[in-house]
Amino acid sequence: MTTRKPYYPSKTFDEDLGAFVDMCTVNKWEFPGIPLKSLQDAIAAQRAERASHDALELQYRKQHEAFGAAQAQRYALFACALHASRGLFRSNRAVLAQLARFTGNRGNRRKKAVVGGDAAAGSSPVPSRPLVTP
Repeated sequence: MTTRKPYYPSKTFDEDLGAFVDMCTVNKWEFPGIPLKSLQDAIAAQRAERASHDALELQYRKQHEAFGAAQAQRYALFACALHASRGLFRSNRAVLAQLARFTGNRGNRRKKAVVGGDAAAGSSPVPSRPLVTP
C-alpha cells in the first residue's frame, strides 16, 4: 500500500475555519452528523497546533541560520589553512599530490547553454516562420 502525501490547505485556512465557525455560531446553524461543538473544538485545536507549528518553524530557521554562519566560518578557516599548506609545500610534489584531493568540486557546475544551437549545422537562434501574405 502506498502512502499518500497529506493535503495542506491554503494559508488562510485558519481564518476561514474560524470565520465559518463564528458564522455557524451566530446563526445557530446545525448540520446533520456535524455538531457545532466539534467545529468549535476543531478551530481551537487548529489554532493551538498552528501556534506550536509556527514556533517550531521559527526555531528551525534560527538554528539553520546559525549553522550556516558557523559553517561559513569553519570553511574560511579550512580555506586559509589549505592555502597556507599549498604555499608552504609548493616545492614538495608528494604533499601537493595529497592536497590535490581538496580542490573545488567543479563536476557539478552546469554547462552553459549554447545560444544559437549548433554553429556547424548552421541553425539560427530564431526558428524560421512561414511568410504570411495579406
